[in-house]
Amino acid sequence: MKSFPALLLAASALIASARADDSATVPAPLTLGHAIDAVLARYPSIEAAQAEVDAARARTTQSDASRLTQVSAQGAYTYNSLRPYVPFPNGSGGTSDFYETIHDSYNASITVRQLLTDFGRTDAIVELSRTGELSARDALEATRQQLGYQTIQAFYGVLLLRQSVGVANDEITSLREALRIAERKFSAGSATKFDVLTTQVRLANAANRLADTTAMLEKQESAMRQLLGSDRGSRLELTGDLDGAVPALDESSVIAEGLQHRPEMKLAHDNEQGARLRLDAADRANRPTLEAQASGGLEDGDLPAMYDNKGYVRAGVSMTVPLLTGRRITGERVEARAGIRSAQARIRELNATIVNDVENAFADLTAARARLSGAGTLVDQSQEALALAKTRYANGVITNFELLDAQSAARSAELTRLQARYDCVLAGQAVARAAGRPPQP
Repeated sequence: MKSFPALLLAASALIASARADDSATVPAPLTLGHAIDAVLARYPSIEAAQAEVDAARARTTQSDASRLTQVSAQGAYTYNSLRPYVPFPNGSGGTSDFYETIHDSYNASITVRQLLTDFGRTDAIVELSRTGELSARDALEATRQQLGYQTIQAFYGVLLLRQSVGVANDEITSLREALRIAERKFSAGSATKFDVLTTQVRLANAANRLADTTAMLEKQESAMRQLLGSDRGSRLELTGDLDGAVPALDESSVIAEGLQHRPEMKLAHDNEQGARLRLDAADRANRPTLEAQASGGLEDGDLPAMYDNKGYVRAGVSMTVPLLTGRRITGERVEARAGIRSAQARIRELNATIVNDVENAFADLTAARARLSGAGTLVDQSQEALALAKTRYANGVITNFELLDAQSAARSAELTRLQARYDCVLAGQAVARAAGRPPQP
């Protein structure tokens, strides 16, 4: 028998191996593509939507069962205290009793039923169930798309805020150096107290902005961990940049693509088709049903030897014709027609919504590209102006206030470029989402 320490070591090895397998599924550092795959592989909403697909498939199986052969087994025991009889003369002056029943009766049988035809009623119900299965798959696709683009936005949000924190730290470093120089000049009598106080105020404001940006970064990282299913406070390693290429797109073709491929549009068409099939099923609900049935088994209680078990076979054909349904079919037809109108109205609404989404996405993309095209020049100019301001300040040509203004302008230009890059990438993703394309890096 193995010792307890050996068993403990083996269990520890298994746990470490399982953790290694889990960590292998989510590589670190995470690229955007890996992040999307990880979220779509383990997020609870995906599992719930997949369960709905499985349930819809099961409902199709259930609806199809009624036109397949049904086999059942029966067994019965009956005790009867009343035994009617008929007396007959026995030829010796007495009578003999002829009993019509027995006290204890047994029966065992197997019954086979087969639907011959219900004139299309079951076919309509099966087709309706299959439409529900298609709707569940389209709902799964919609969930995957929503989570994918939510991951993209969270991923790029983390990258933007991390770089923004870097810019804020650089600004604080520069302001601390400016404060050191101002305090030294004030001690030497070549600067005023106003220069020192102005720098201190700028430094305090920069620290507040850094705190706010850090808080936003923590919230964005928490949202990213929640999407990835990571533990609270776990290290989040992401790799990527804000320079995603956006190919040239034609607005009209994107609108046509969105009207055809958007998941919500597919669901609306599914609902319309389902309502039409419900109307078809209601129209066929009052059709006759023709069914064949056969049974065989053993039973006693039959003349002449009522206590003997005898084998038997029975077979027949039956037809059921609905005559009065209490206006149930009328109500089903009204409901189905209302469902058709509702789905058609939803489709008209989505047509306008998709066109508007595409137009807005293209407008945002155009604006983001325009801002990005000028942001690089703005950063270069602001950095050159800052270098000149530092030189002139060191030579005593300009005041501390003018140097701080140059530093603030350089920081704002860098943040403007970061925001423009972020807006350009997200605008390109918004165009892809408006077109109904699956989320991709």
